[in-house]
Amino acid sequence: MNILLLIIDALRPSHLGINGHHRDTSPNIDKIAEKGAIFSNAYTVLPRSDPAIASMLTGLYPHSHGIRLIANKRMHESVTTLTEILKSHSYATAFVRSGGIPRDGTEKGFDQYDALSWKVRNKIKRAIKDFFNRNTHTGTAQQRVETVIRWINKNKAKKFFLMMHTNDLHWPYPIPRPFEHMFDPDYKGNHDYDTWHNKKYNRGDIIFGHANLPQEEINHAMAHYDGGIRYVDEQLGKLFNFLTDKDIMDDTLIILASDHGEHFGERGYYFQHGASVYEPSIKSTLIMHNPKIIPAGKKIEHRVQTMDLMPTILDVLNIPLVENIEGYSLLPLIREKEDGRKFVFAESAEEHFKGNPRVFFKGNKGKWRAMIADDWKIIYIPHPKKDIFELYNLKNDPEEKNNLIGAERKKAEEMKNKLLEFLKGQSMEGDVKVEDLSEKSRKLLVKAGYLEDQ
Repeated sequence: MNILLLIIDALRPSHLGINGHHRDTSPNIDKIAEKGAIFSNAYTVLPRSDPAIASMLTGLYPHSHGIRLIANKRMHESVTTLTEILKSHSYATAFVRSGGIPRDGTEKGFDQYDALSWKVRNKIKRAIKDFFNRNTHTGTAQQRVETVIRWINKNKAKKFFLMMHTNDLHWPYPIPRPFEHMFDPDYKGNHDYDTWHNKKYNRGDIIFGHANLPQEEINHAMAHYDGGIRYVDEQLGKLFNFLTDKDIMDDTLIILASDHGEHFGERGYYFQHGASVYEPSIKSTLIMHNPKIIPAGKKIEHRVQTMDLMPTILDVLNIPLVENIEGYSLLPLIREKEDGRKFVFAESAEEHFKGNPRVFFKGNKGKWRAMIADDWKIIYIPHPKKDIFELYNLKNDPEEKNNLIGAERKKAEEMKNKLLEFLKGQSMEGDVKVEDLSEKSRKLLVKAGYLEDQ
C-alpha cells in the first residue's frame, strides 16, 4: 500500500463544499471525501506549519518532539519519524514542500526533500511583480503537483510514501488568474495587504483588527482565499486523474489534511493562524480515501488530531509502533471498534507582533493552551498578575462567544485541573528572543509574515 499525504496550508474545513460552504470551492476534494472518510472535528496540535507537520510525522506533541517556536528550532535527535520507519521497510520516500525554513528534522528519512525557501521564492516573485506590475503568483500547487507526478512516474514500481505541502492559501492570498477574481468579479477596491513589499499596512495592525479594514475588503480577501482553494483543488484533480490513469489510486491511501485553519475576523483576529487557540485557527481538514480500507461516505464526528496520522499509517501497514507515541490510530474509529481519544490539546504559536493584545510573555512561556473534552473547551492564557481562563461549550456555542468560566464553576474547575495536570512537566525551555535571532532567520520570518520588520 502506497501512502500519499497531501497537506494544504491553512485550509479551513468550513470552506469546503462538502462541509456546506456557499461557494463551489472544492469539487475534486469533495469527490474524494464522498468516496472515503471525512473527519468533521480534526484539530492541529499547534497552528503553524512546521510544528504541525512535525507532529504528523512523529505522533508527538510539540513539547515532546521539540519544534514549538518558529525560529532556531530543531527536532530532538532521539525522535524517530514515520519516514525513517517506512524507509526501513523499503519504502521510497519524498517530501515536496513549499516555503518554511527546512532542515528542522522533518527531513529525516526522505530520499528526496524538495523545499523551495521563502527567500528564493519571494526574490523571484518580487522581481516579476516589479517588471509586470501585476499579480505574478504562478501558484506553488501547480509546481508541487507537477513535481509529485514526475516523482511517482519514476518510483511507481516501488512502495512509496510521498508528502506534499503547498501554501497557496497562506496570507496574503496571492493566487493566479482567473482564480483571483472568480468569486468576487465586480470588486474594484483595494486588496494589497502584502506587507512584505507594501508598507501601507502594518502586519500586526491587520492581524489584531487595528487597521479598521472596511468589511467589503475583508469579504474580498475571503473571496481571494476561496479562489485559492478552487485553484489548489484544480491541481489536485490533475493528480487524482493521474493516479487513476496509472492504476495507482486503489493501491494508495490518500490523506488530505491541513496543518491548521485561518481566522477571518472571528474573535478579532484577521487573515492569520497561530496567535490563538480558538476554533478557526486550530480546526483542521482531514480526509482519507482508499476503497480497500476506508468505507465510502464515512463521516466521523469524534474529535481527533492530525498527530494521529503517524500511528494510523503504521496501523494500516501492520507495522509496529515505536515507543512513547502520543497519537492514536484512527483505524479502530473508522471501523467503529473504539470511541477514540478522550481529549484534544493545542498550544498557540509564539507571537512577535507588537499589536498582540493577549500575549504577556515571550516564547513558550506566553503560549496559550487549550483542551477539549466531550463538548467542553478550556483555554489557558498565562498572565504575570493572574492567569486567564476561558470556558466554552462547543455544542451550544461553536463560535466561542459565551465564556462560561464564571457561570459553570464546577465544570470550569474540572477542566482547569485536567489541563494543568496535562501541562505538568512540559518544558518552558527554548524561548527565543527576537533580538537573539540570526539576521538570516529574522529576514526569513519577516518575508513569511511571522515577524514585524523592525
